[in-house]
Amino acid sequence: MRNSGHGDLLHKRFGVLDAPTFVTSVSRRAPITFTLLRLDCAGRTFDKIPAEDAYAFHVNFLKQESFSASTKARVSERFFLGKGHSTMLDCCEAPQVTMHSPLDTVRLYVPRSALQEFVREHYGSSEVHLKPPQQVMRDSVLYNLGACLRVLFEHPDENNSLLVDHIALSLQSHLYQTYSATPASGPRARGGLAPWQESRAKEAMEAGLDKEITVARLAHDCRLSASQFGRAFRQSTGCTPHRWRLQRRVERAQDLLLTSDKTLAEIASSCGFFDPSHLTRAFHQTVGTSPGLWRKANLAR
Repeated sequence: MRNSGHGDLLHKRFGVLDAPTFVTSVSRRAPITFTLLRLDCAGRTFDKIPAEDAYAFHVNFLKQESFSASTKARVSERFFLGKGHSTMLDCCEAPQVTMHSPLDTVRLYVPRSALQEFVREHYGSSEVHLKPPQQVMRDSVLYNLGACLRVLFEHPDENNSLLVDHIALSLQSHLYQTYSATPASGPRARGGLAPWQESRAKEAMEAGLDKEITVARLAHDCRLSASQFGRAFRQSTGCTPHRWRLQRRVERAQDLLLTSDKTLAEIASSCGFFDPSHLTRAFHQTVGTSPGLWRKANLAR
């Protein structure tokens, strides 16, 4: 988790300090941020929310959440969200919000300038205005992105920067294609990475398997924007940077399991996993079994 002053904004909005927050690297303008908000704020009114040129999507994980919202141009209206429902706030309107329940939500905060940058690069349009068909939405994509982030928040010490950046890129594409009031006809056709770009990106990721790296750093090395790099890398390799690097970490762990007498903790550390359980989860997801069972089966051959 990274922070770039976003905590001050959360404090102004919700009166909460140190809420778990991911600050992504995919925009050269203003950062897209993801925050886990768990607050017992039933009966509280938030009426000093500063106006911002941004959108905030809240993905609800409670059985039921209820709030009332109003702006200068709109009278107060009460809304009910079931588990998995989402709602969007246009932060330009500086809404007044009254909570009638606690909060257990993942907040997806997208500055309009970041979304404009993404849309200009991929669609050739600078017009961005999101307008959901209704205030409360059942959007399976938003829910799944929120659920994935919620899991990542439970493991804050694991190196998940590439995955969080990938979620930010996927979110922007989904928001524009689904909720834009004036969508473009389709994304521009572009190719993948040049051979030197693909080689440089892979070398950078493999050189520091035990270190944190961001999409912005890889994109800079390839002389591309983060969003251009993410799309081009996937087109060239068939997978995201996060998935490619995770596969290489697991392959490195397999090599050490067979050629060294290192403990699982030592292997996890040298391959960029936070601890043995982190390695075991990734190993099982990729290989289909645990490191211990895989080592035993392959050493016996």
